[in-house]
Amino acid sequence: MFGPILAALLTSPAYAEVEPVSSSGDIYTVSENVNGFMLTSKYPKSHFIEQGASSYFVEGPDVFYFGRSCDAFHKLFGNGTWSWANAGYGAQFESGFSLWFPRQDVPWEGGLSCVAR
Repeated sequence: MFGPILAALLTSPAYAEVEPVSSSGDIYTVSENVNGFMLTSKYPKSHFIEQGASSYFVEGPDVFYFGRSCDAFHKLFGNGTWSWANAGYGAQFESGFSLWFPRQDVPWEGGLSCVAR
């Protein structure tokens, strides 16, 4: 009797996988690749690149790569590392930029080895 009702509840949008939201309020989609997973901003982002008189804006989707070896990469922010803990997960880049997803689970099962120390 409860089988069809339970099945309907478990497949409803309310129980669908939640898209990660960064600490700055940006929503990301997650996709897996052979090297780990990618976080792509759901909406375009703008970044100001400071270079004196040659400063410029970069606009478009923000794509972060989180690797199996706990490495991270972004085309503007460069290399970094990522990890997770009970408080969430995120990455710190060599450029000083950081991206955090507080109070959220790692969206990729293979990332559970990247525990914050």
